[in-house]
Amino acid sequence: MSDKHHDYTPSMPESASRPDLDIADCINETCPWSGKPVQADSLTEYDGNVVGFCNPGCRDQFETAIRHFEEAKDQPTE
Repeated sequence: MSDKHHDYTPSMPESASRPDLDIADCINETCPWSGKPVQADSLTEYDGNVVGFCNPGCRDQFETAIRHFEEAKDQPTE
């Protein structure tokens, strides 16, 4: 095993923290996925509202689900 230290900084996802969103405007106090308190670095906007999550992973999971729903809604039905 190497003693070499590697600095790893993951790239920010497309849905990275949005400084334009304020936790004071958040419509929920707890994460809809985990039930834990929302965090200022884990906010997104949905349907004109600021929605909070306990961590960026939960926020990203929500944004992915919304994208899938929007894509499905736009598909023609037979």
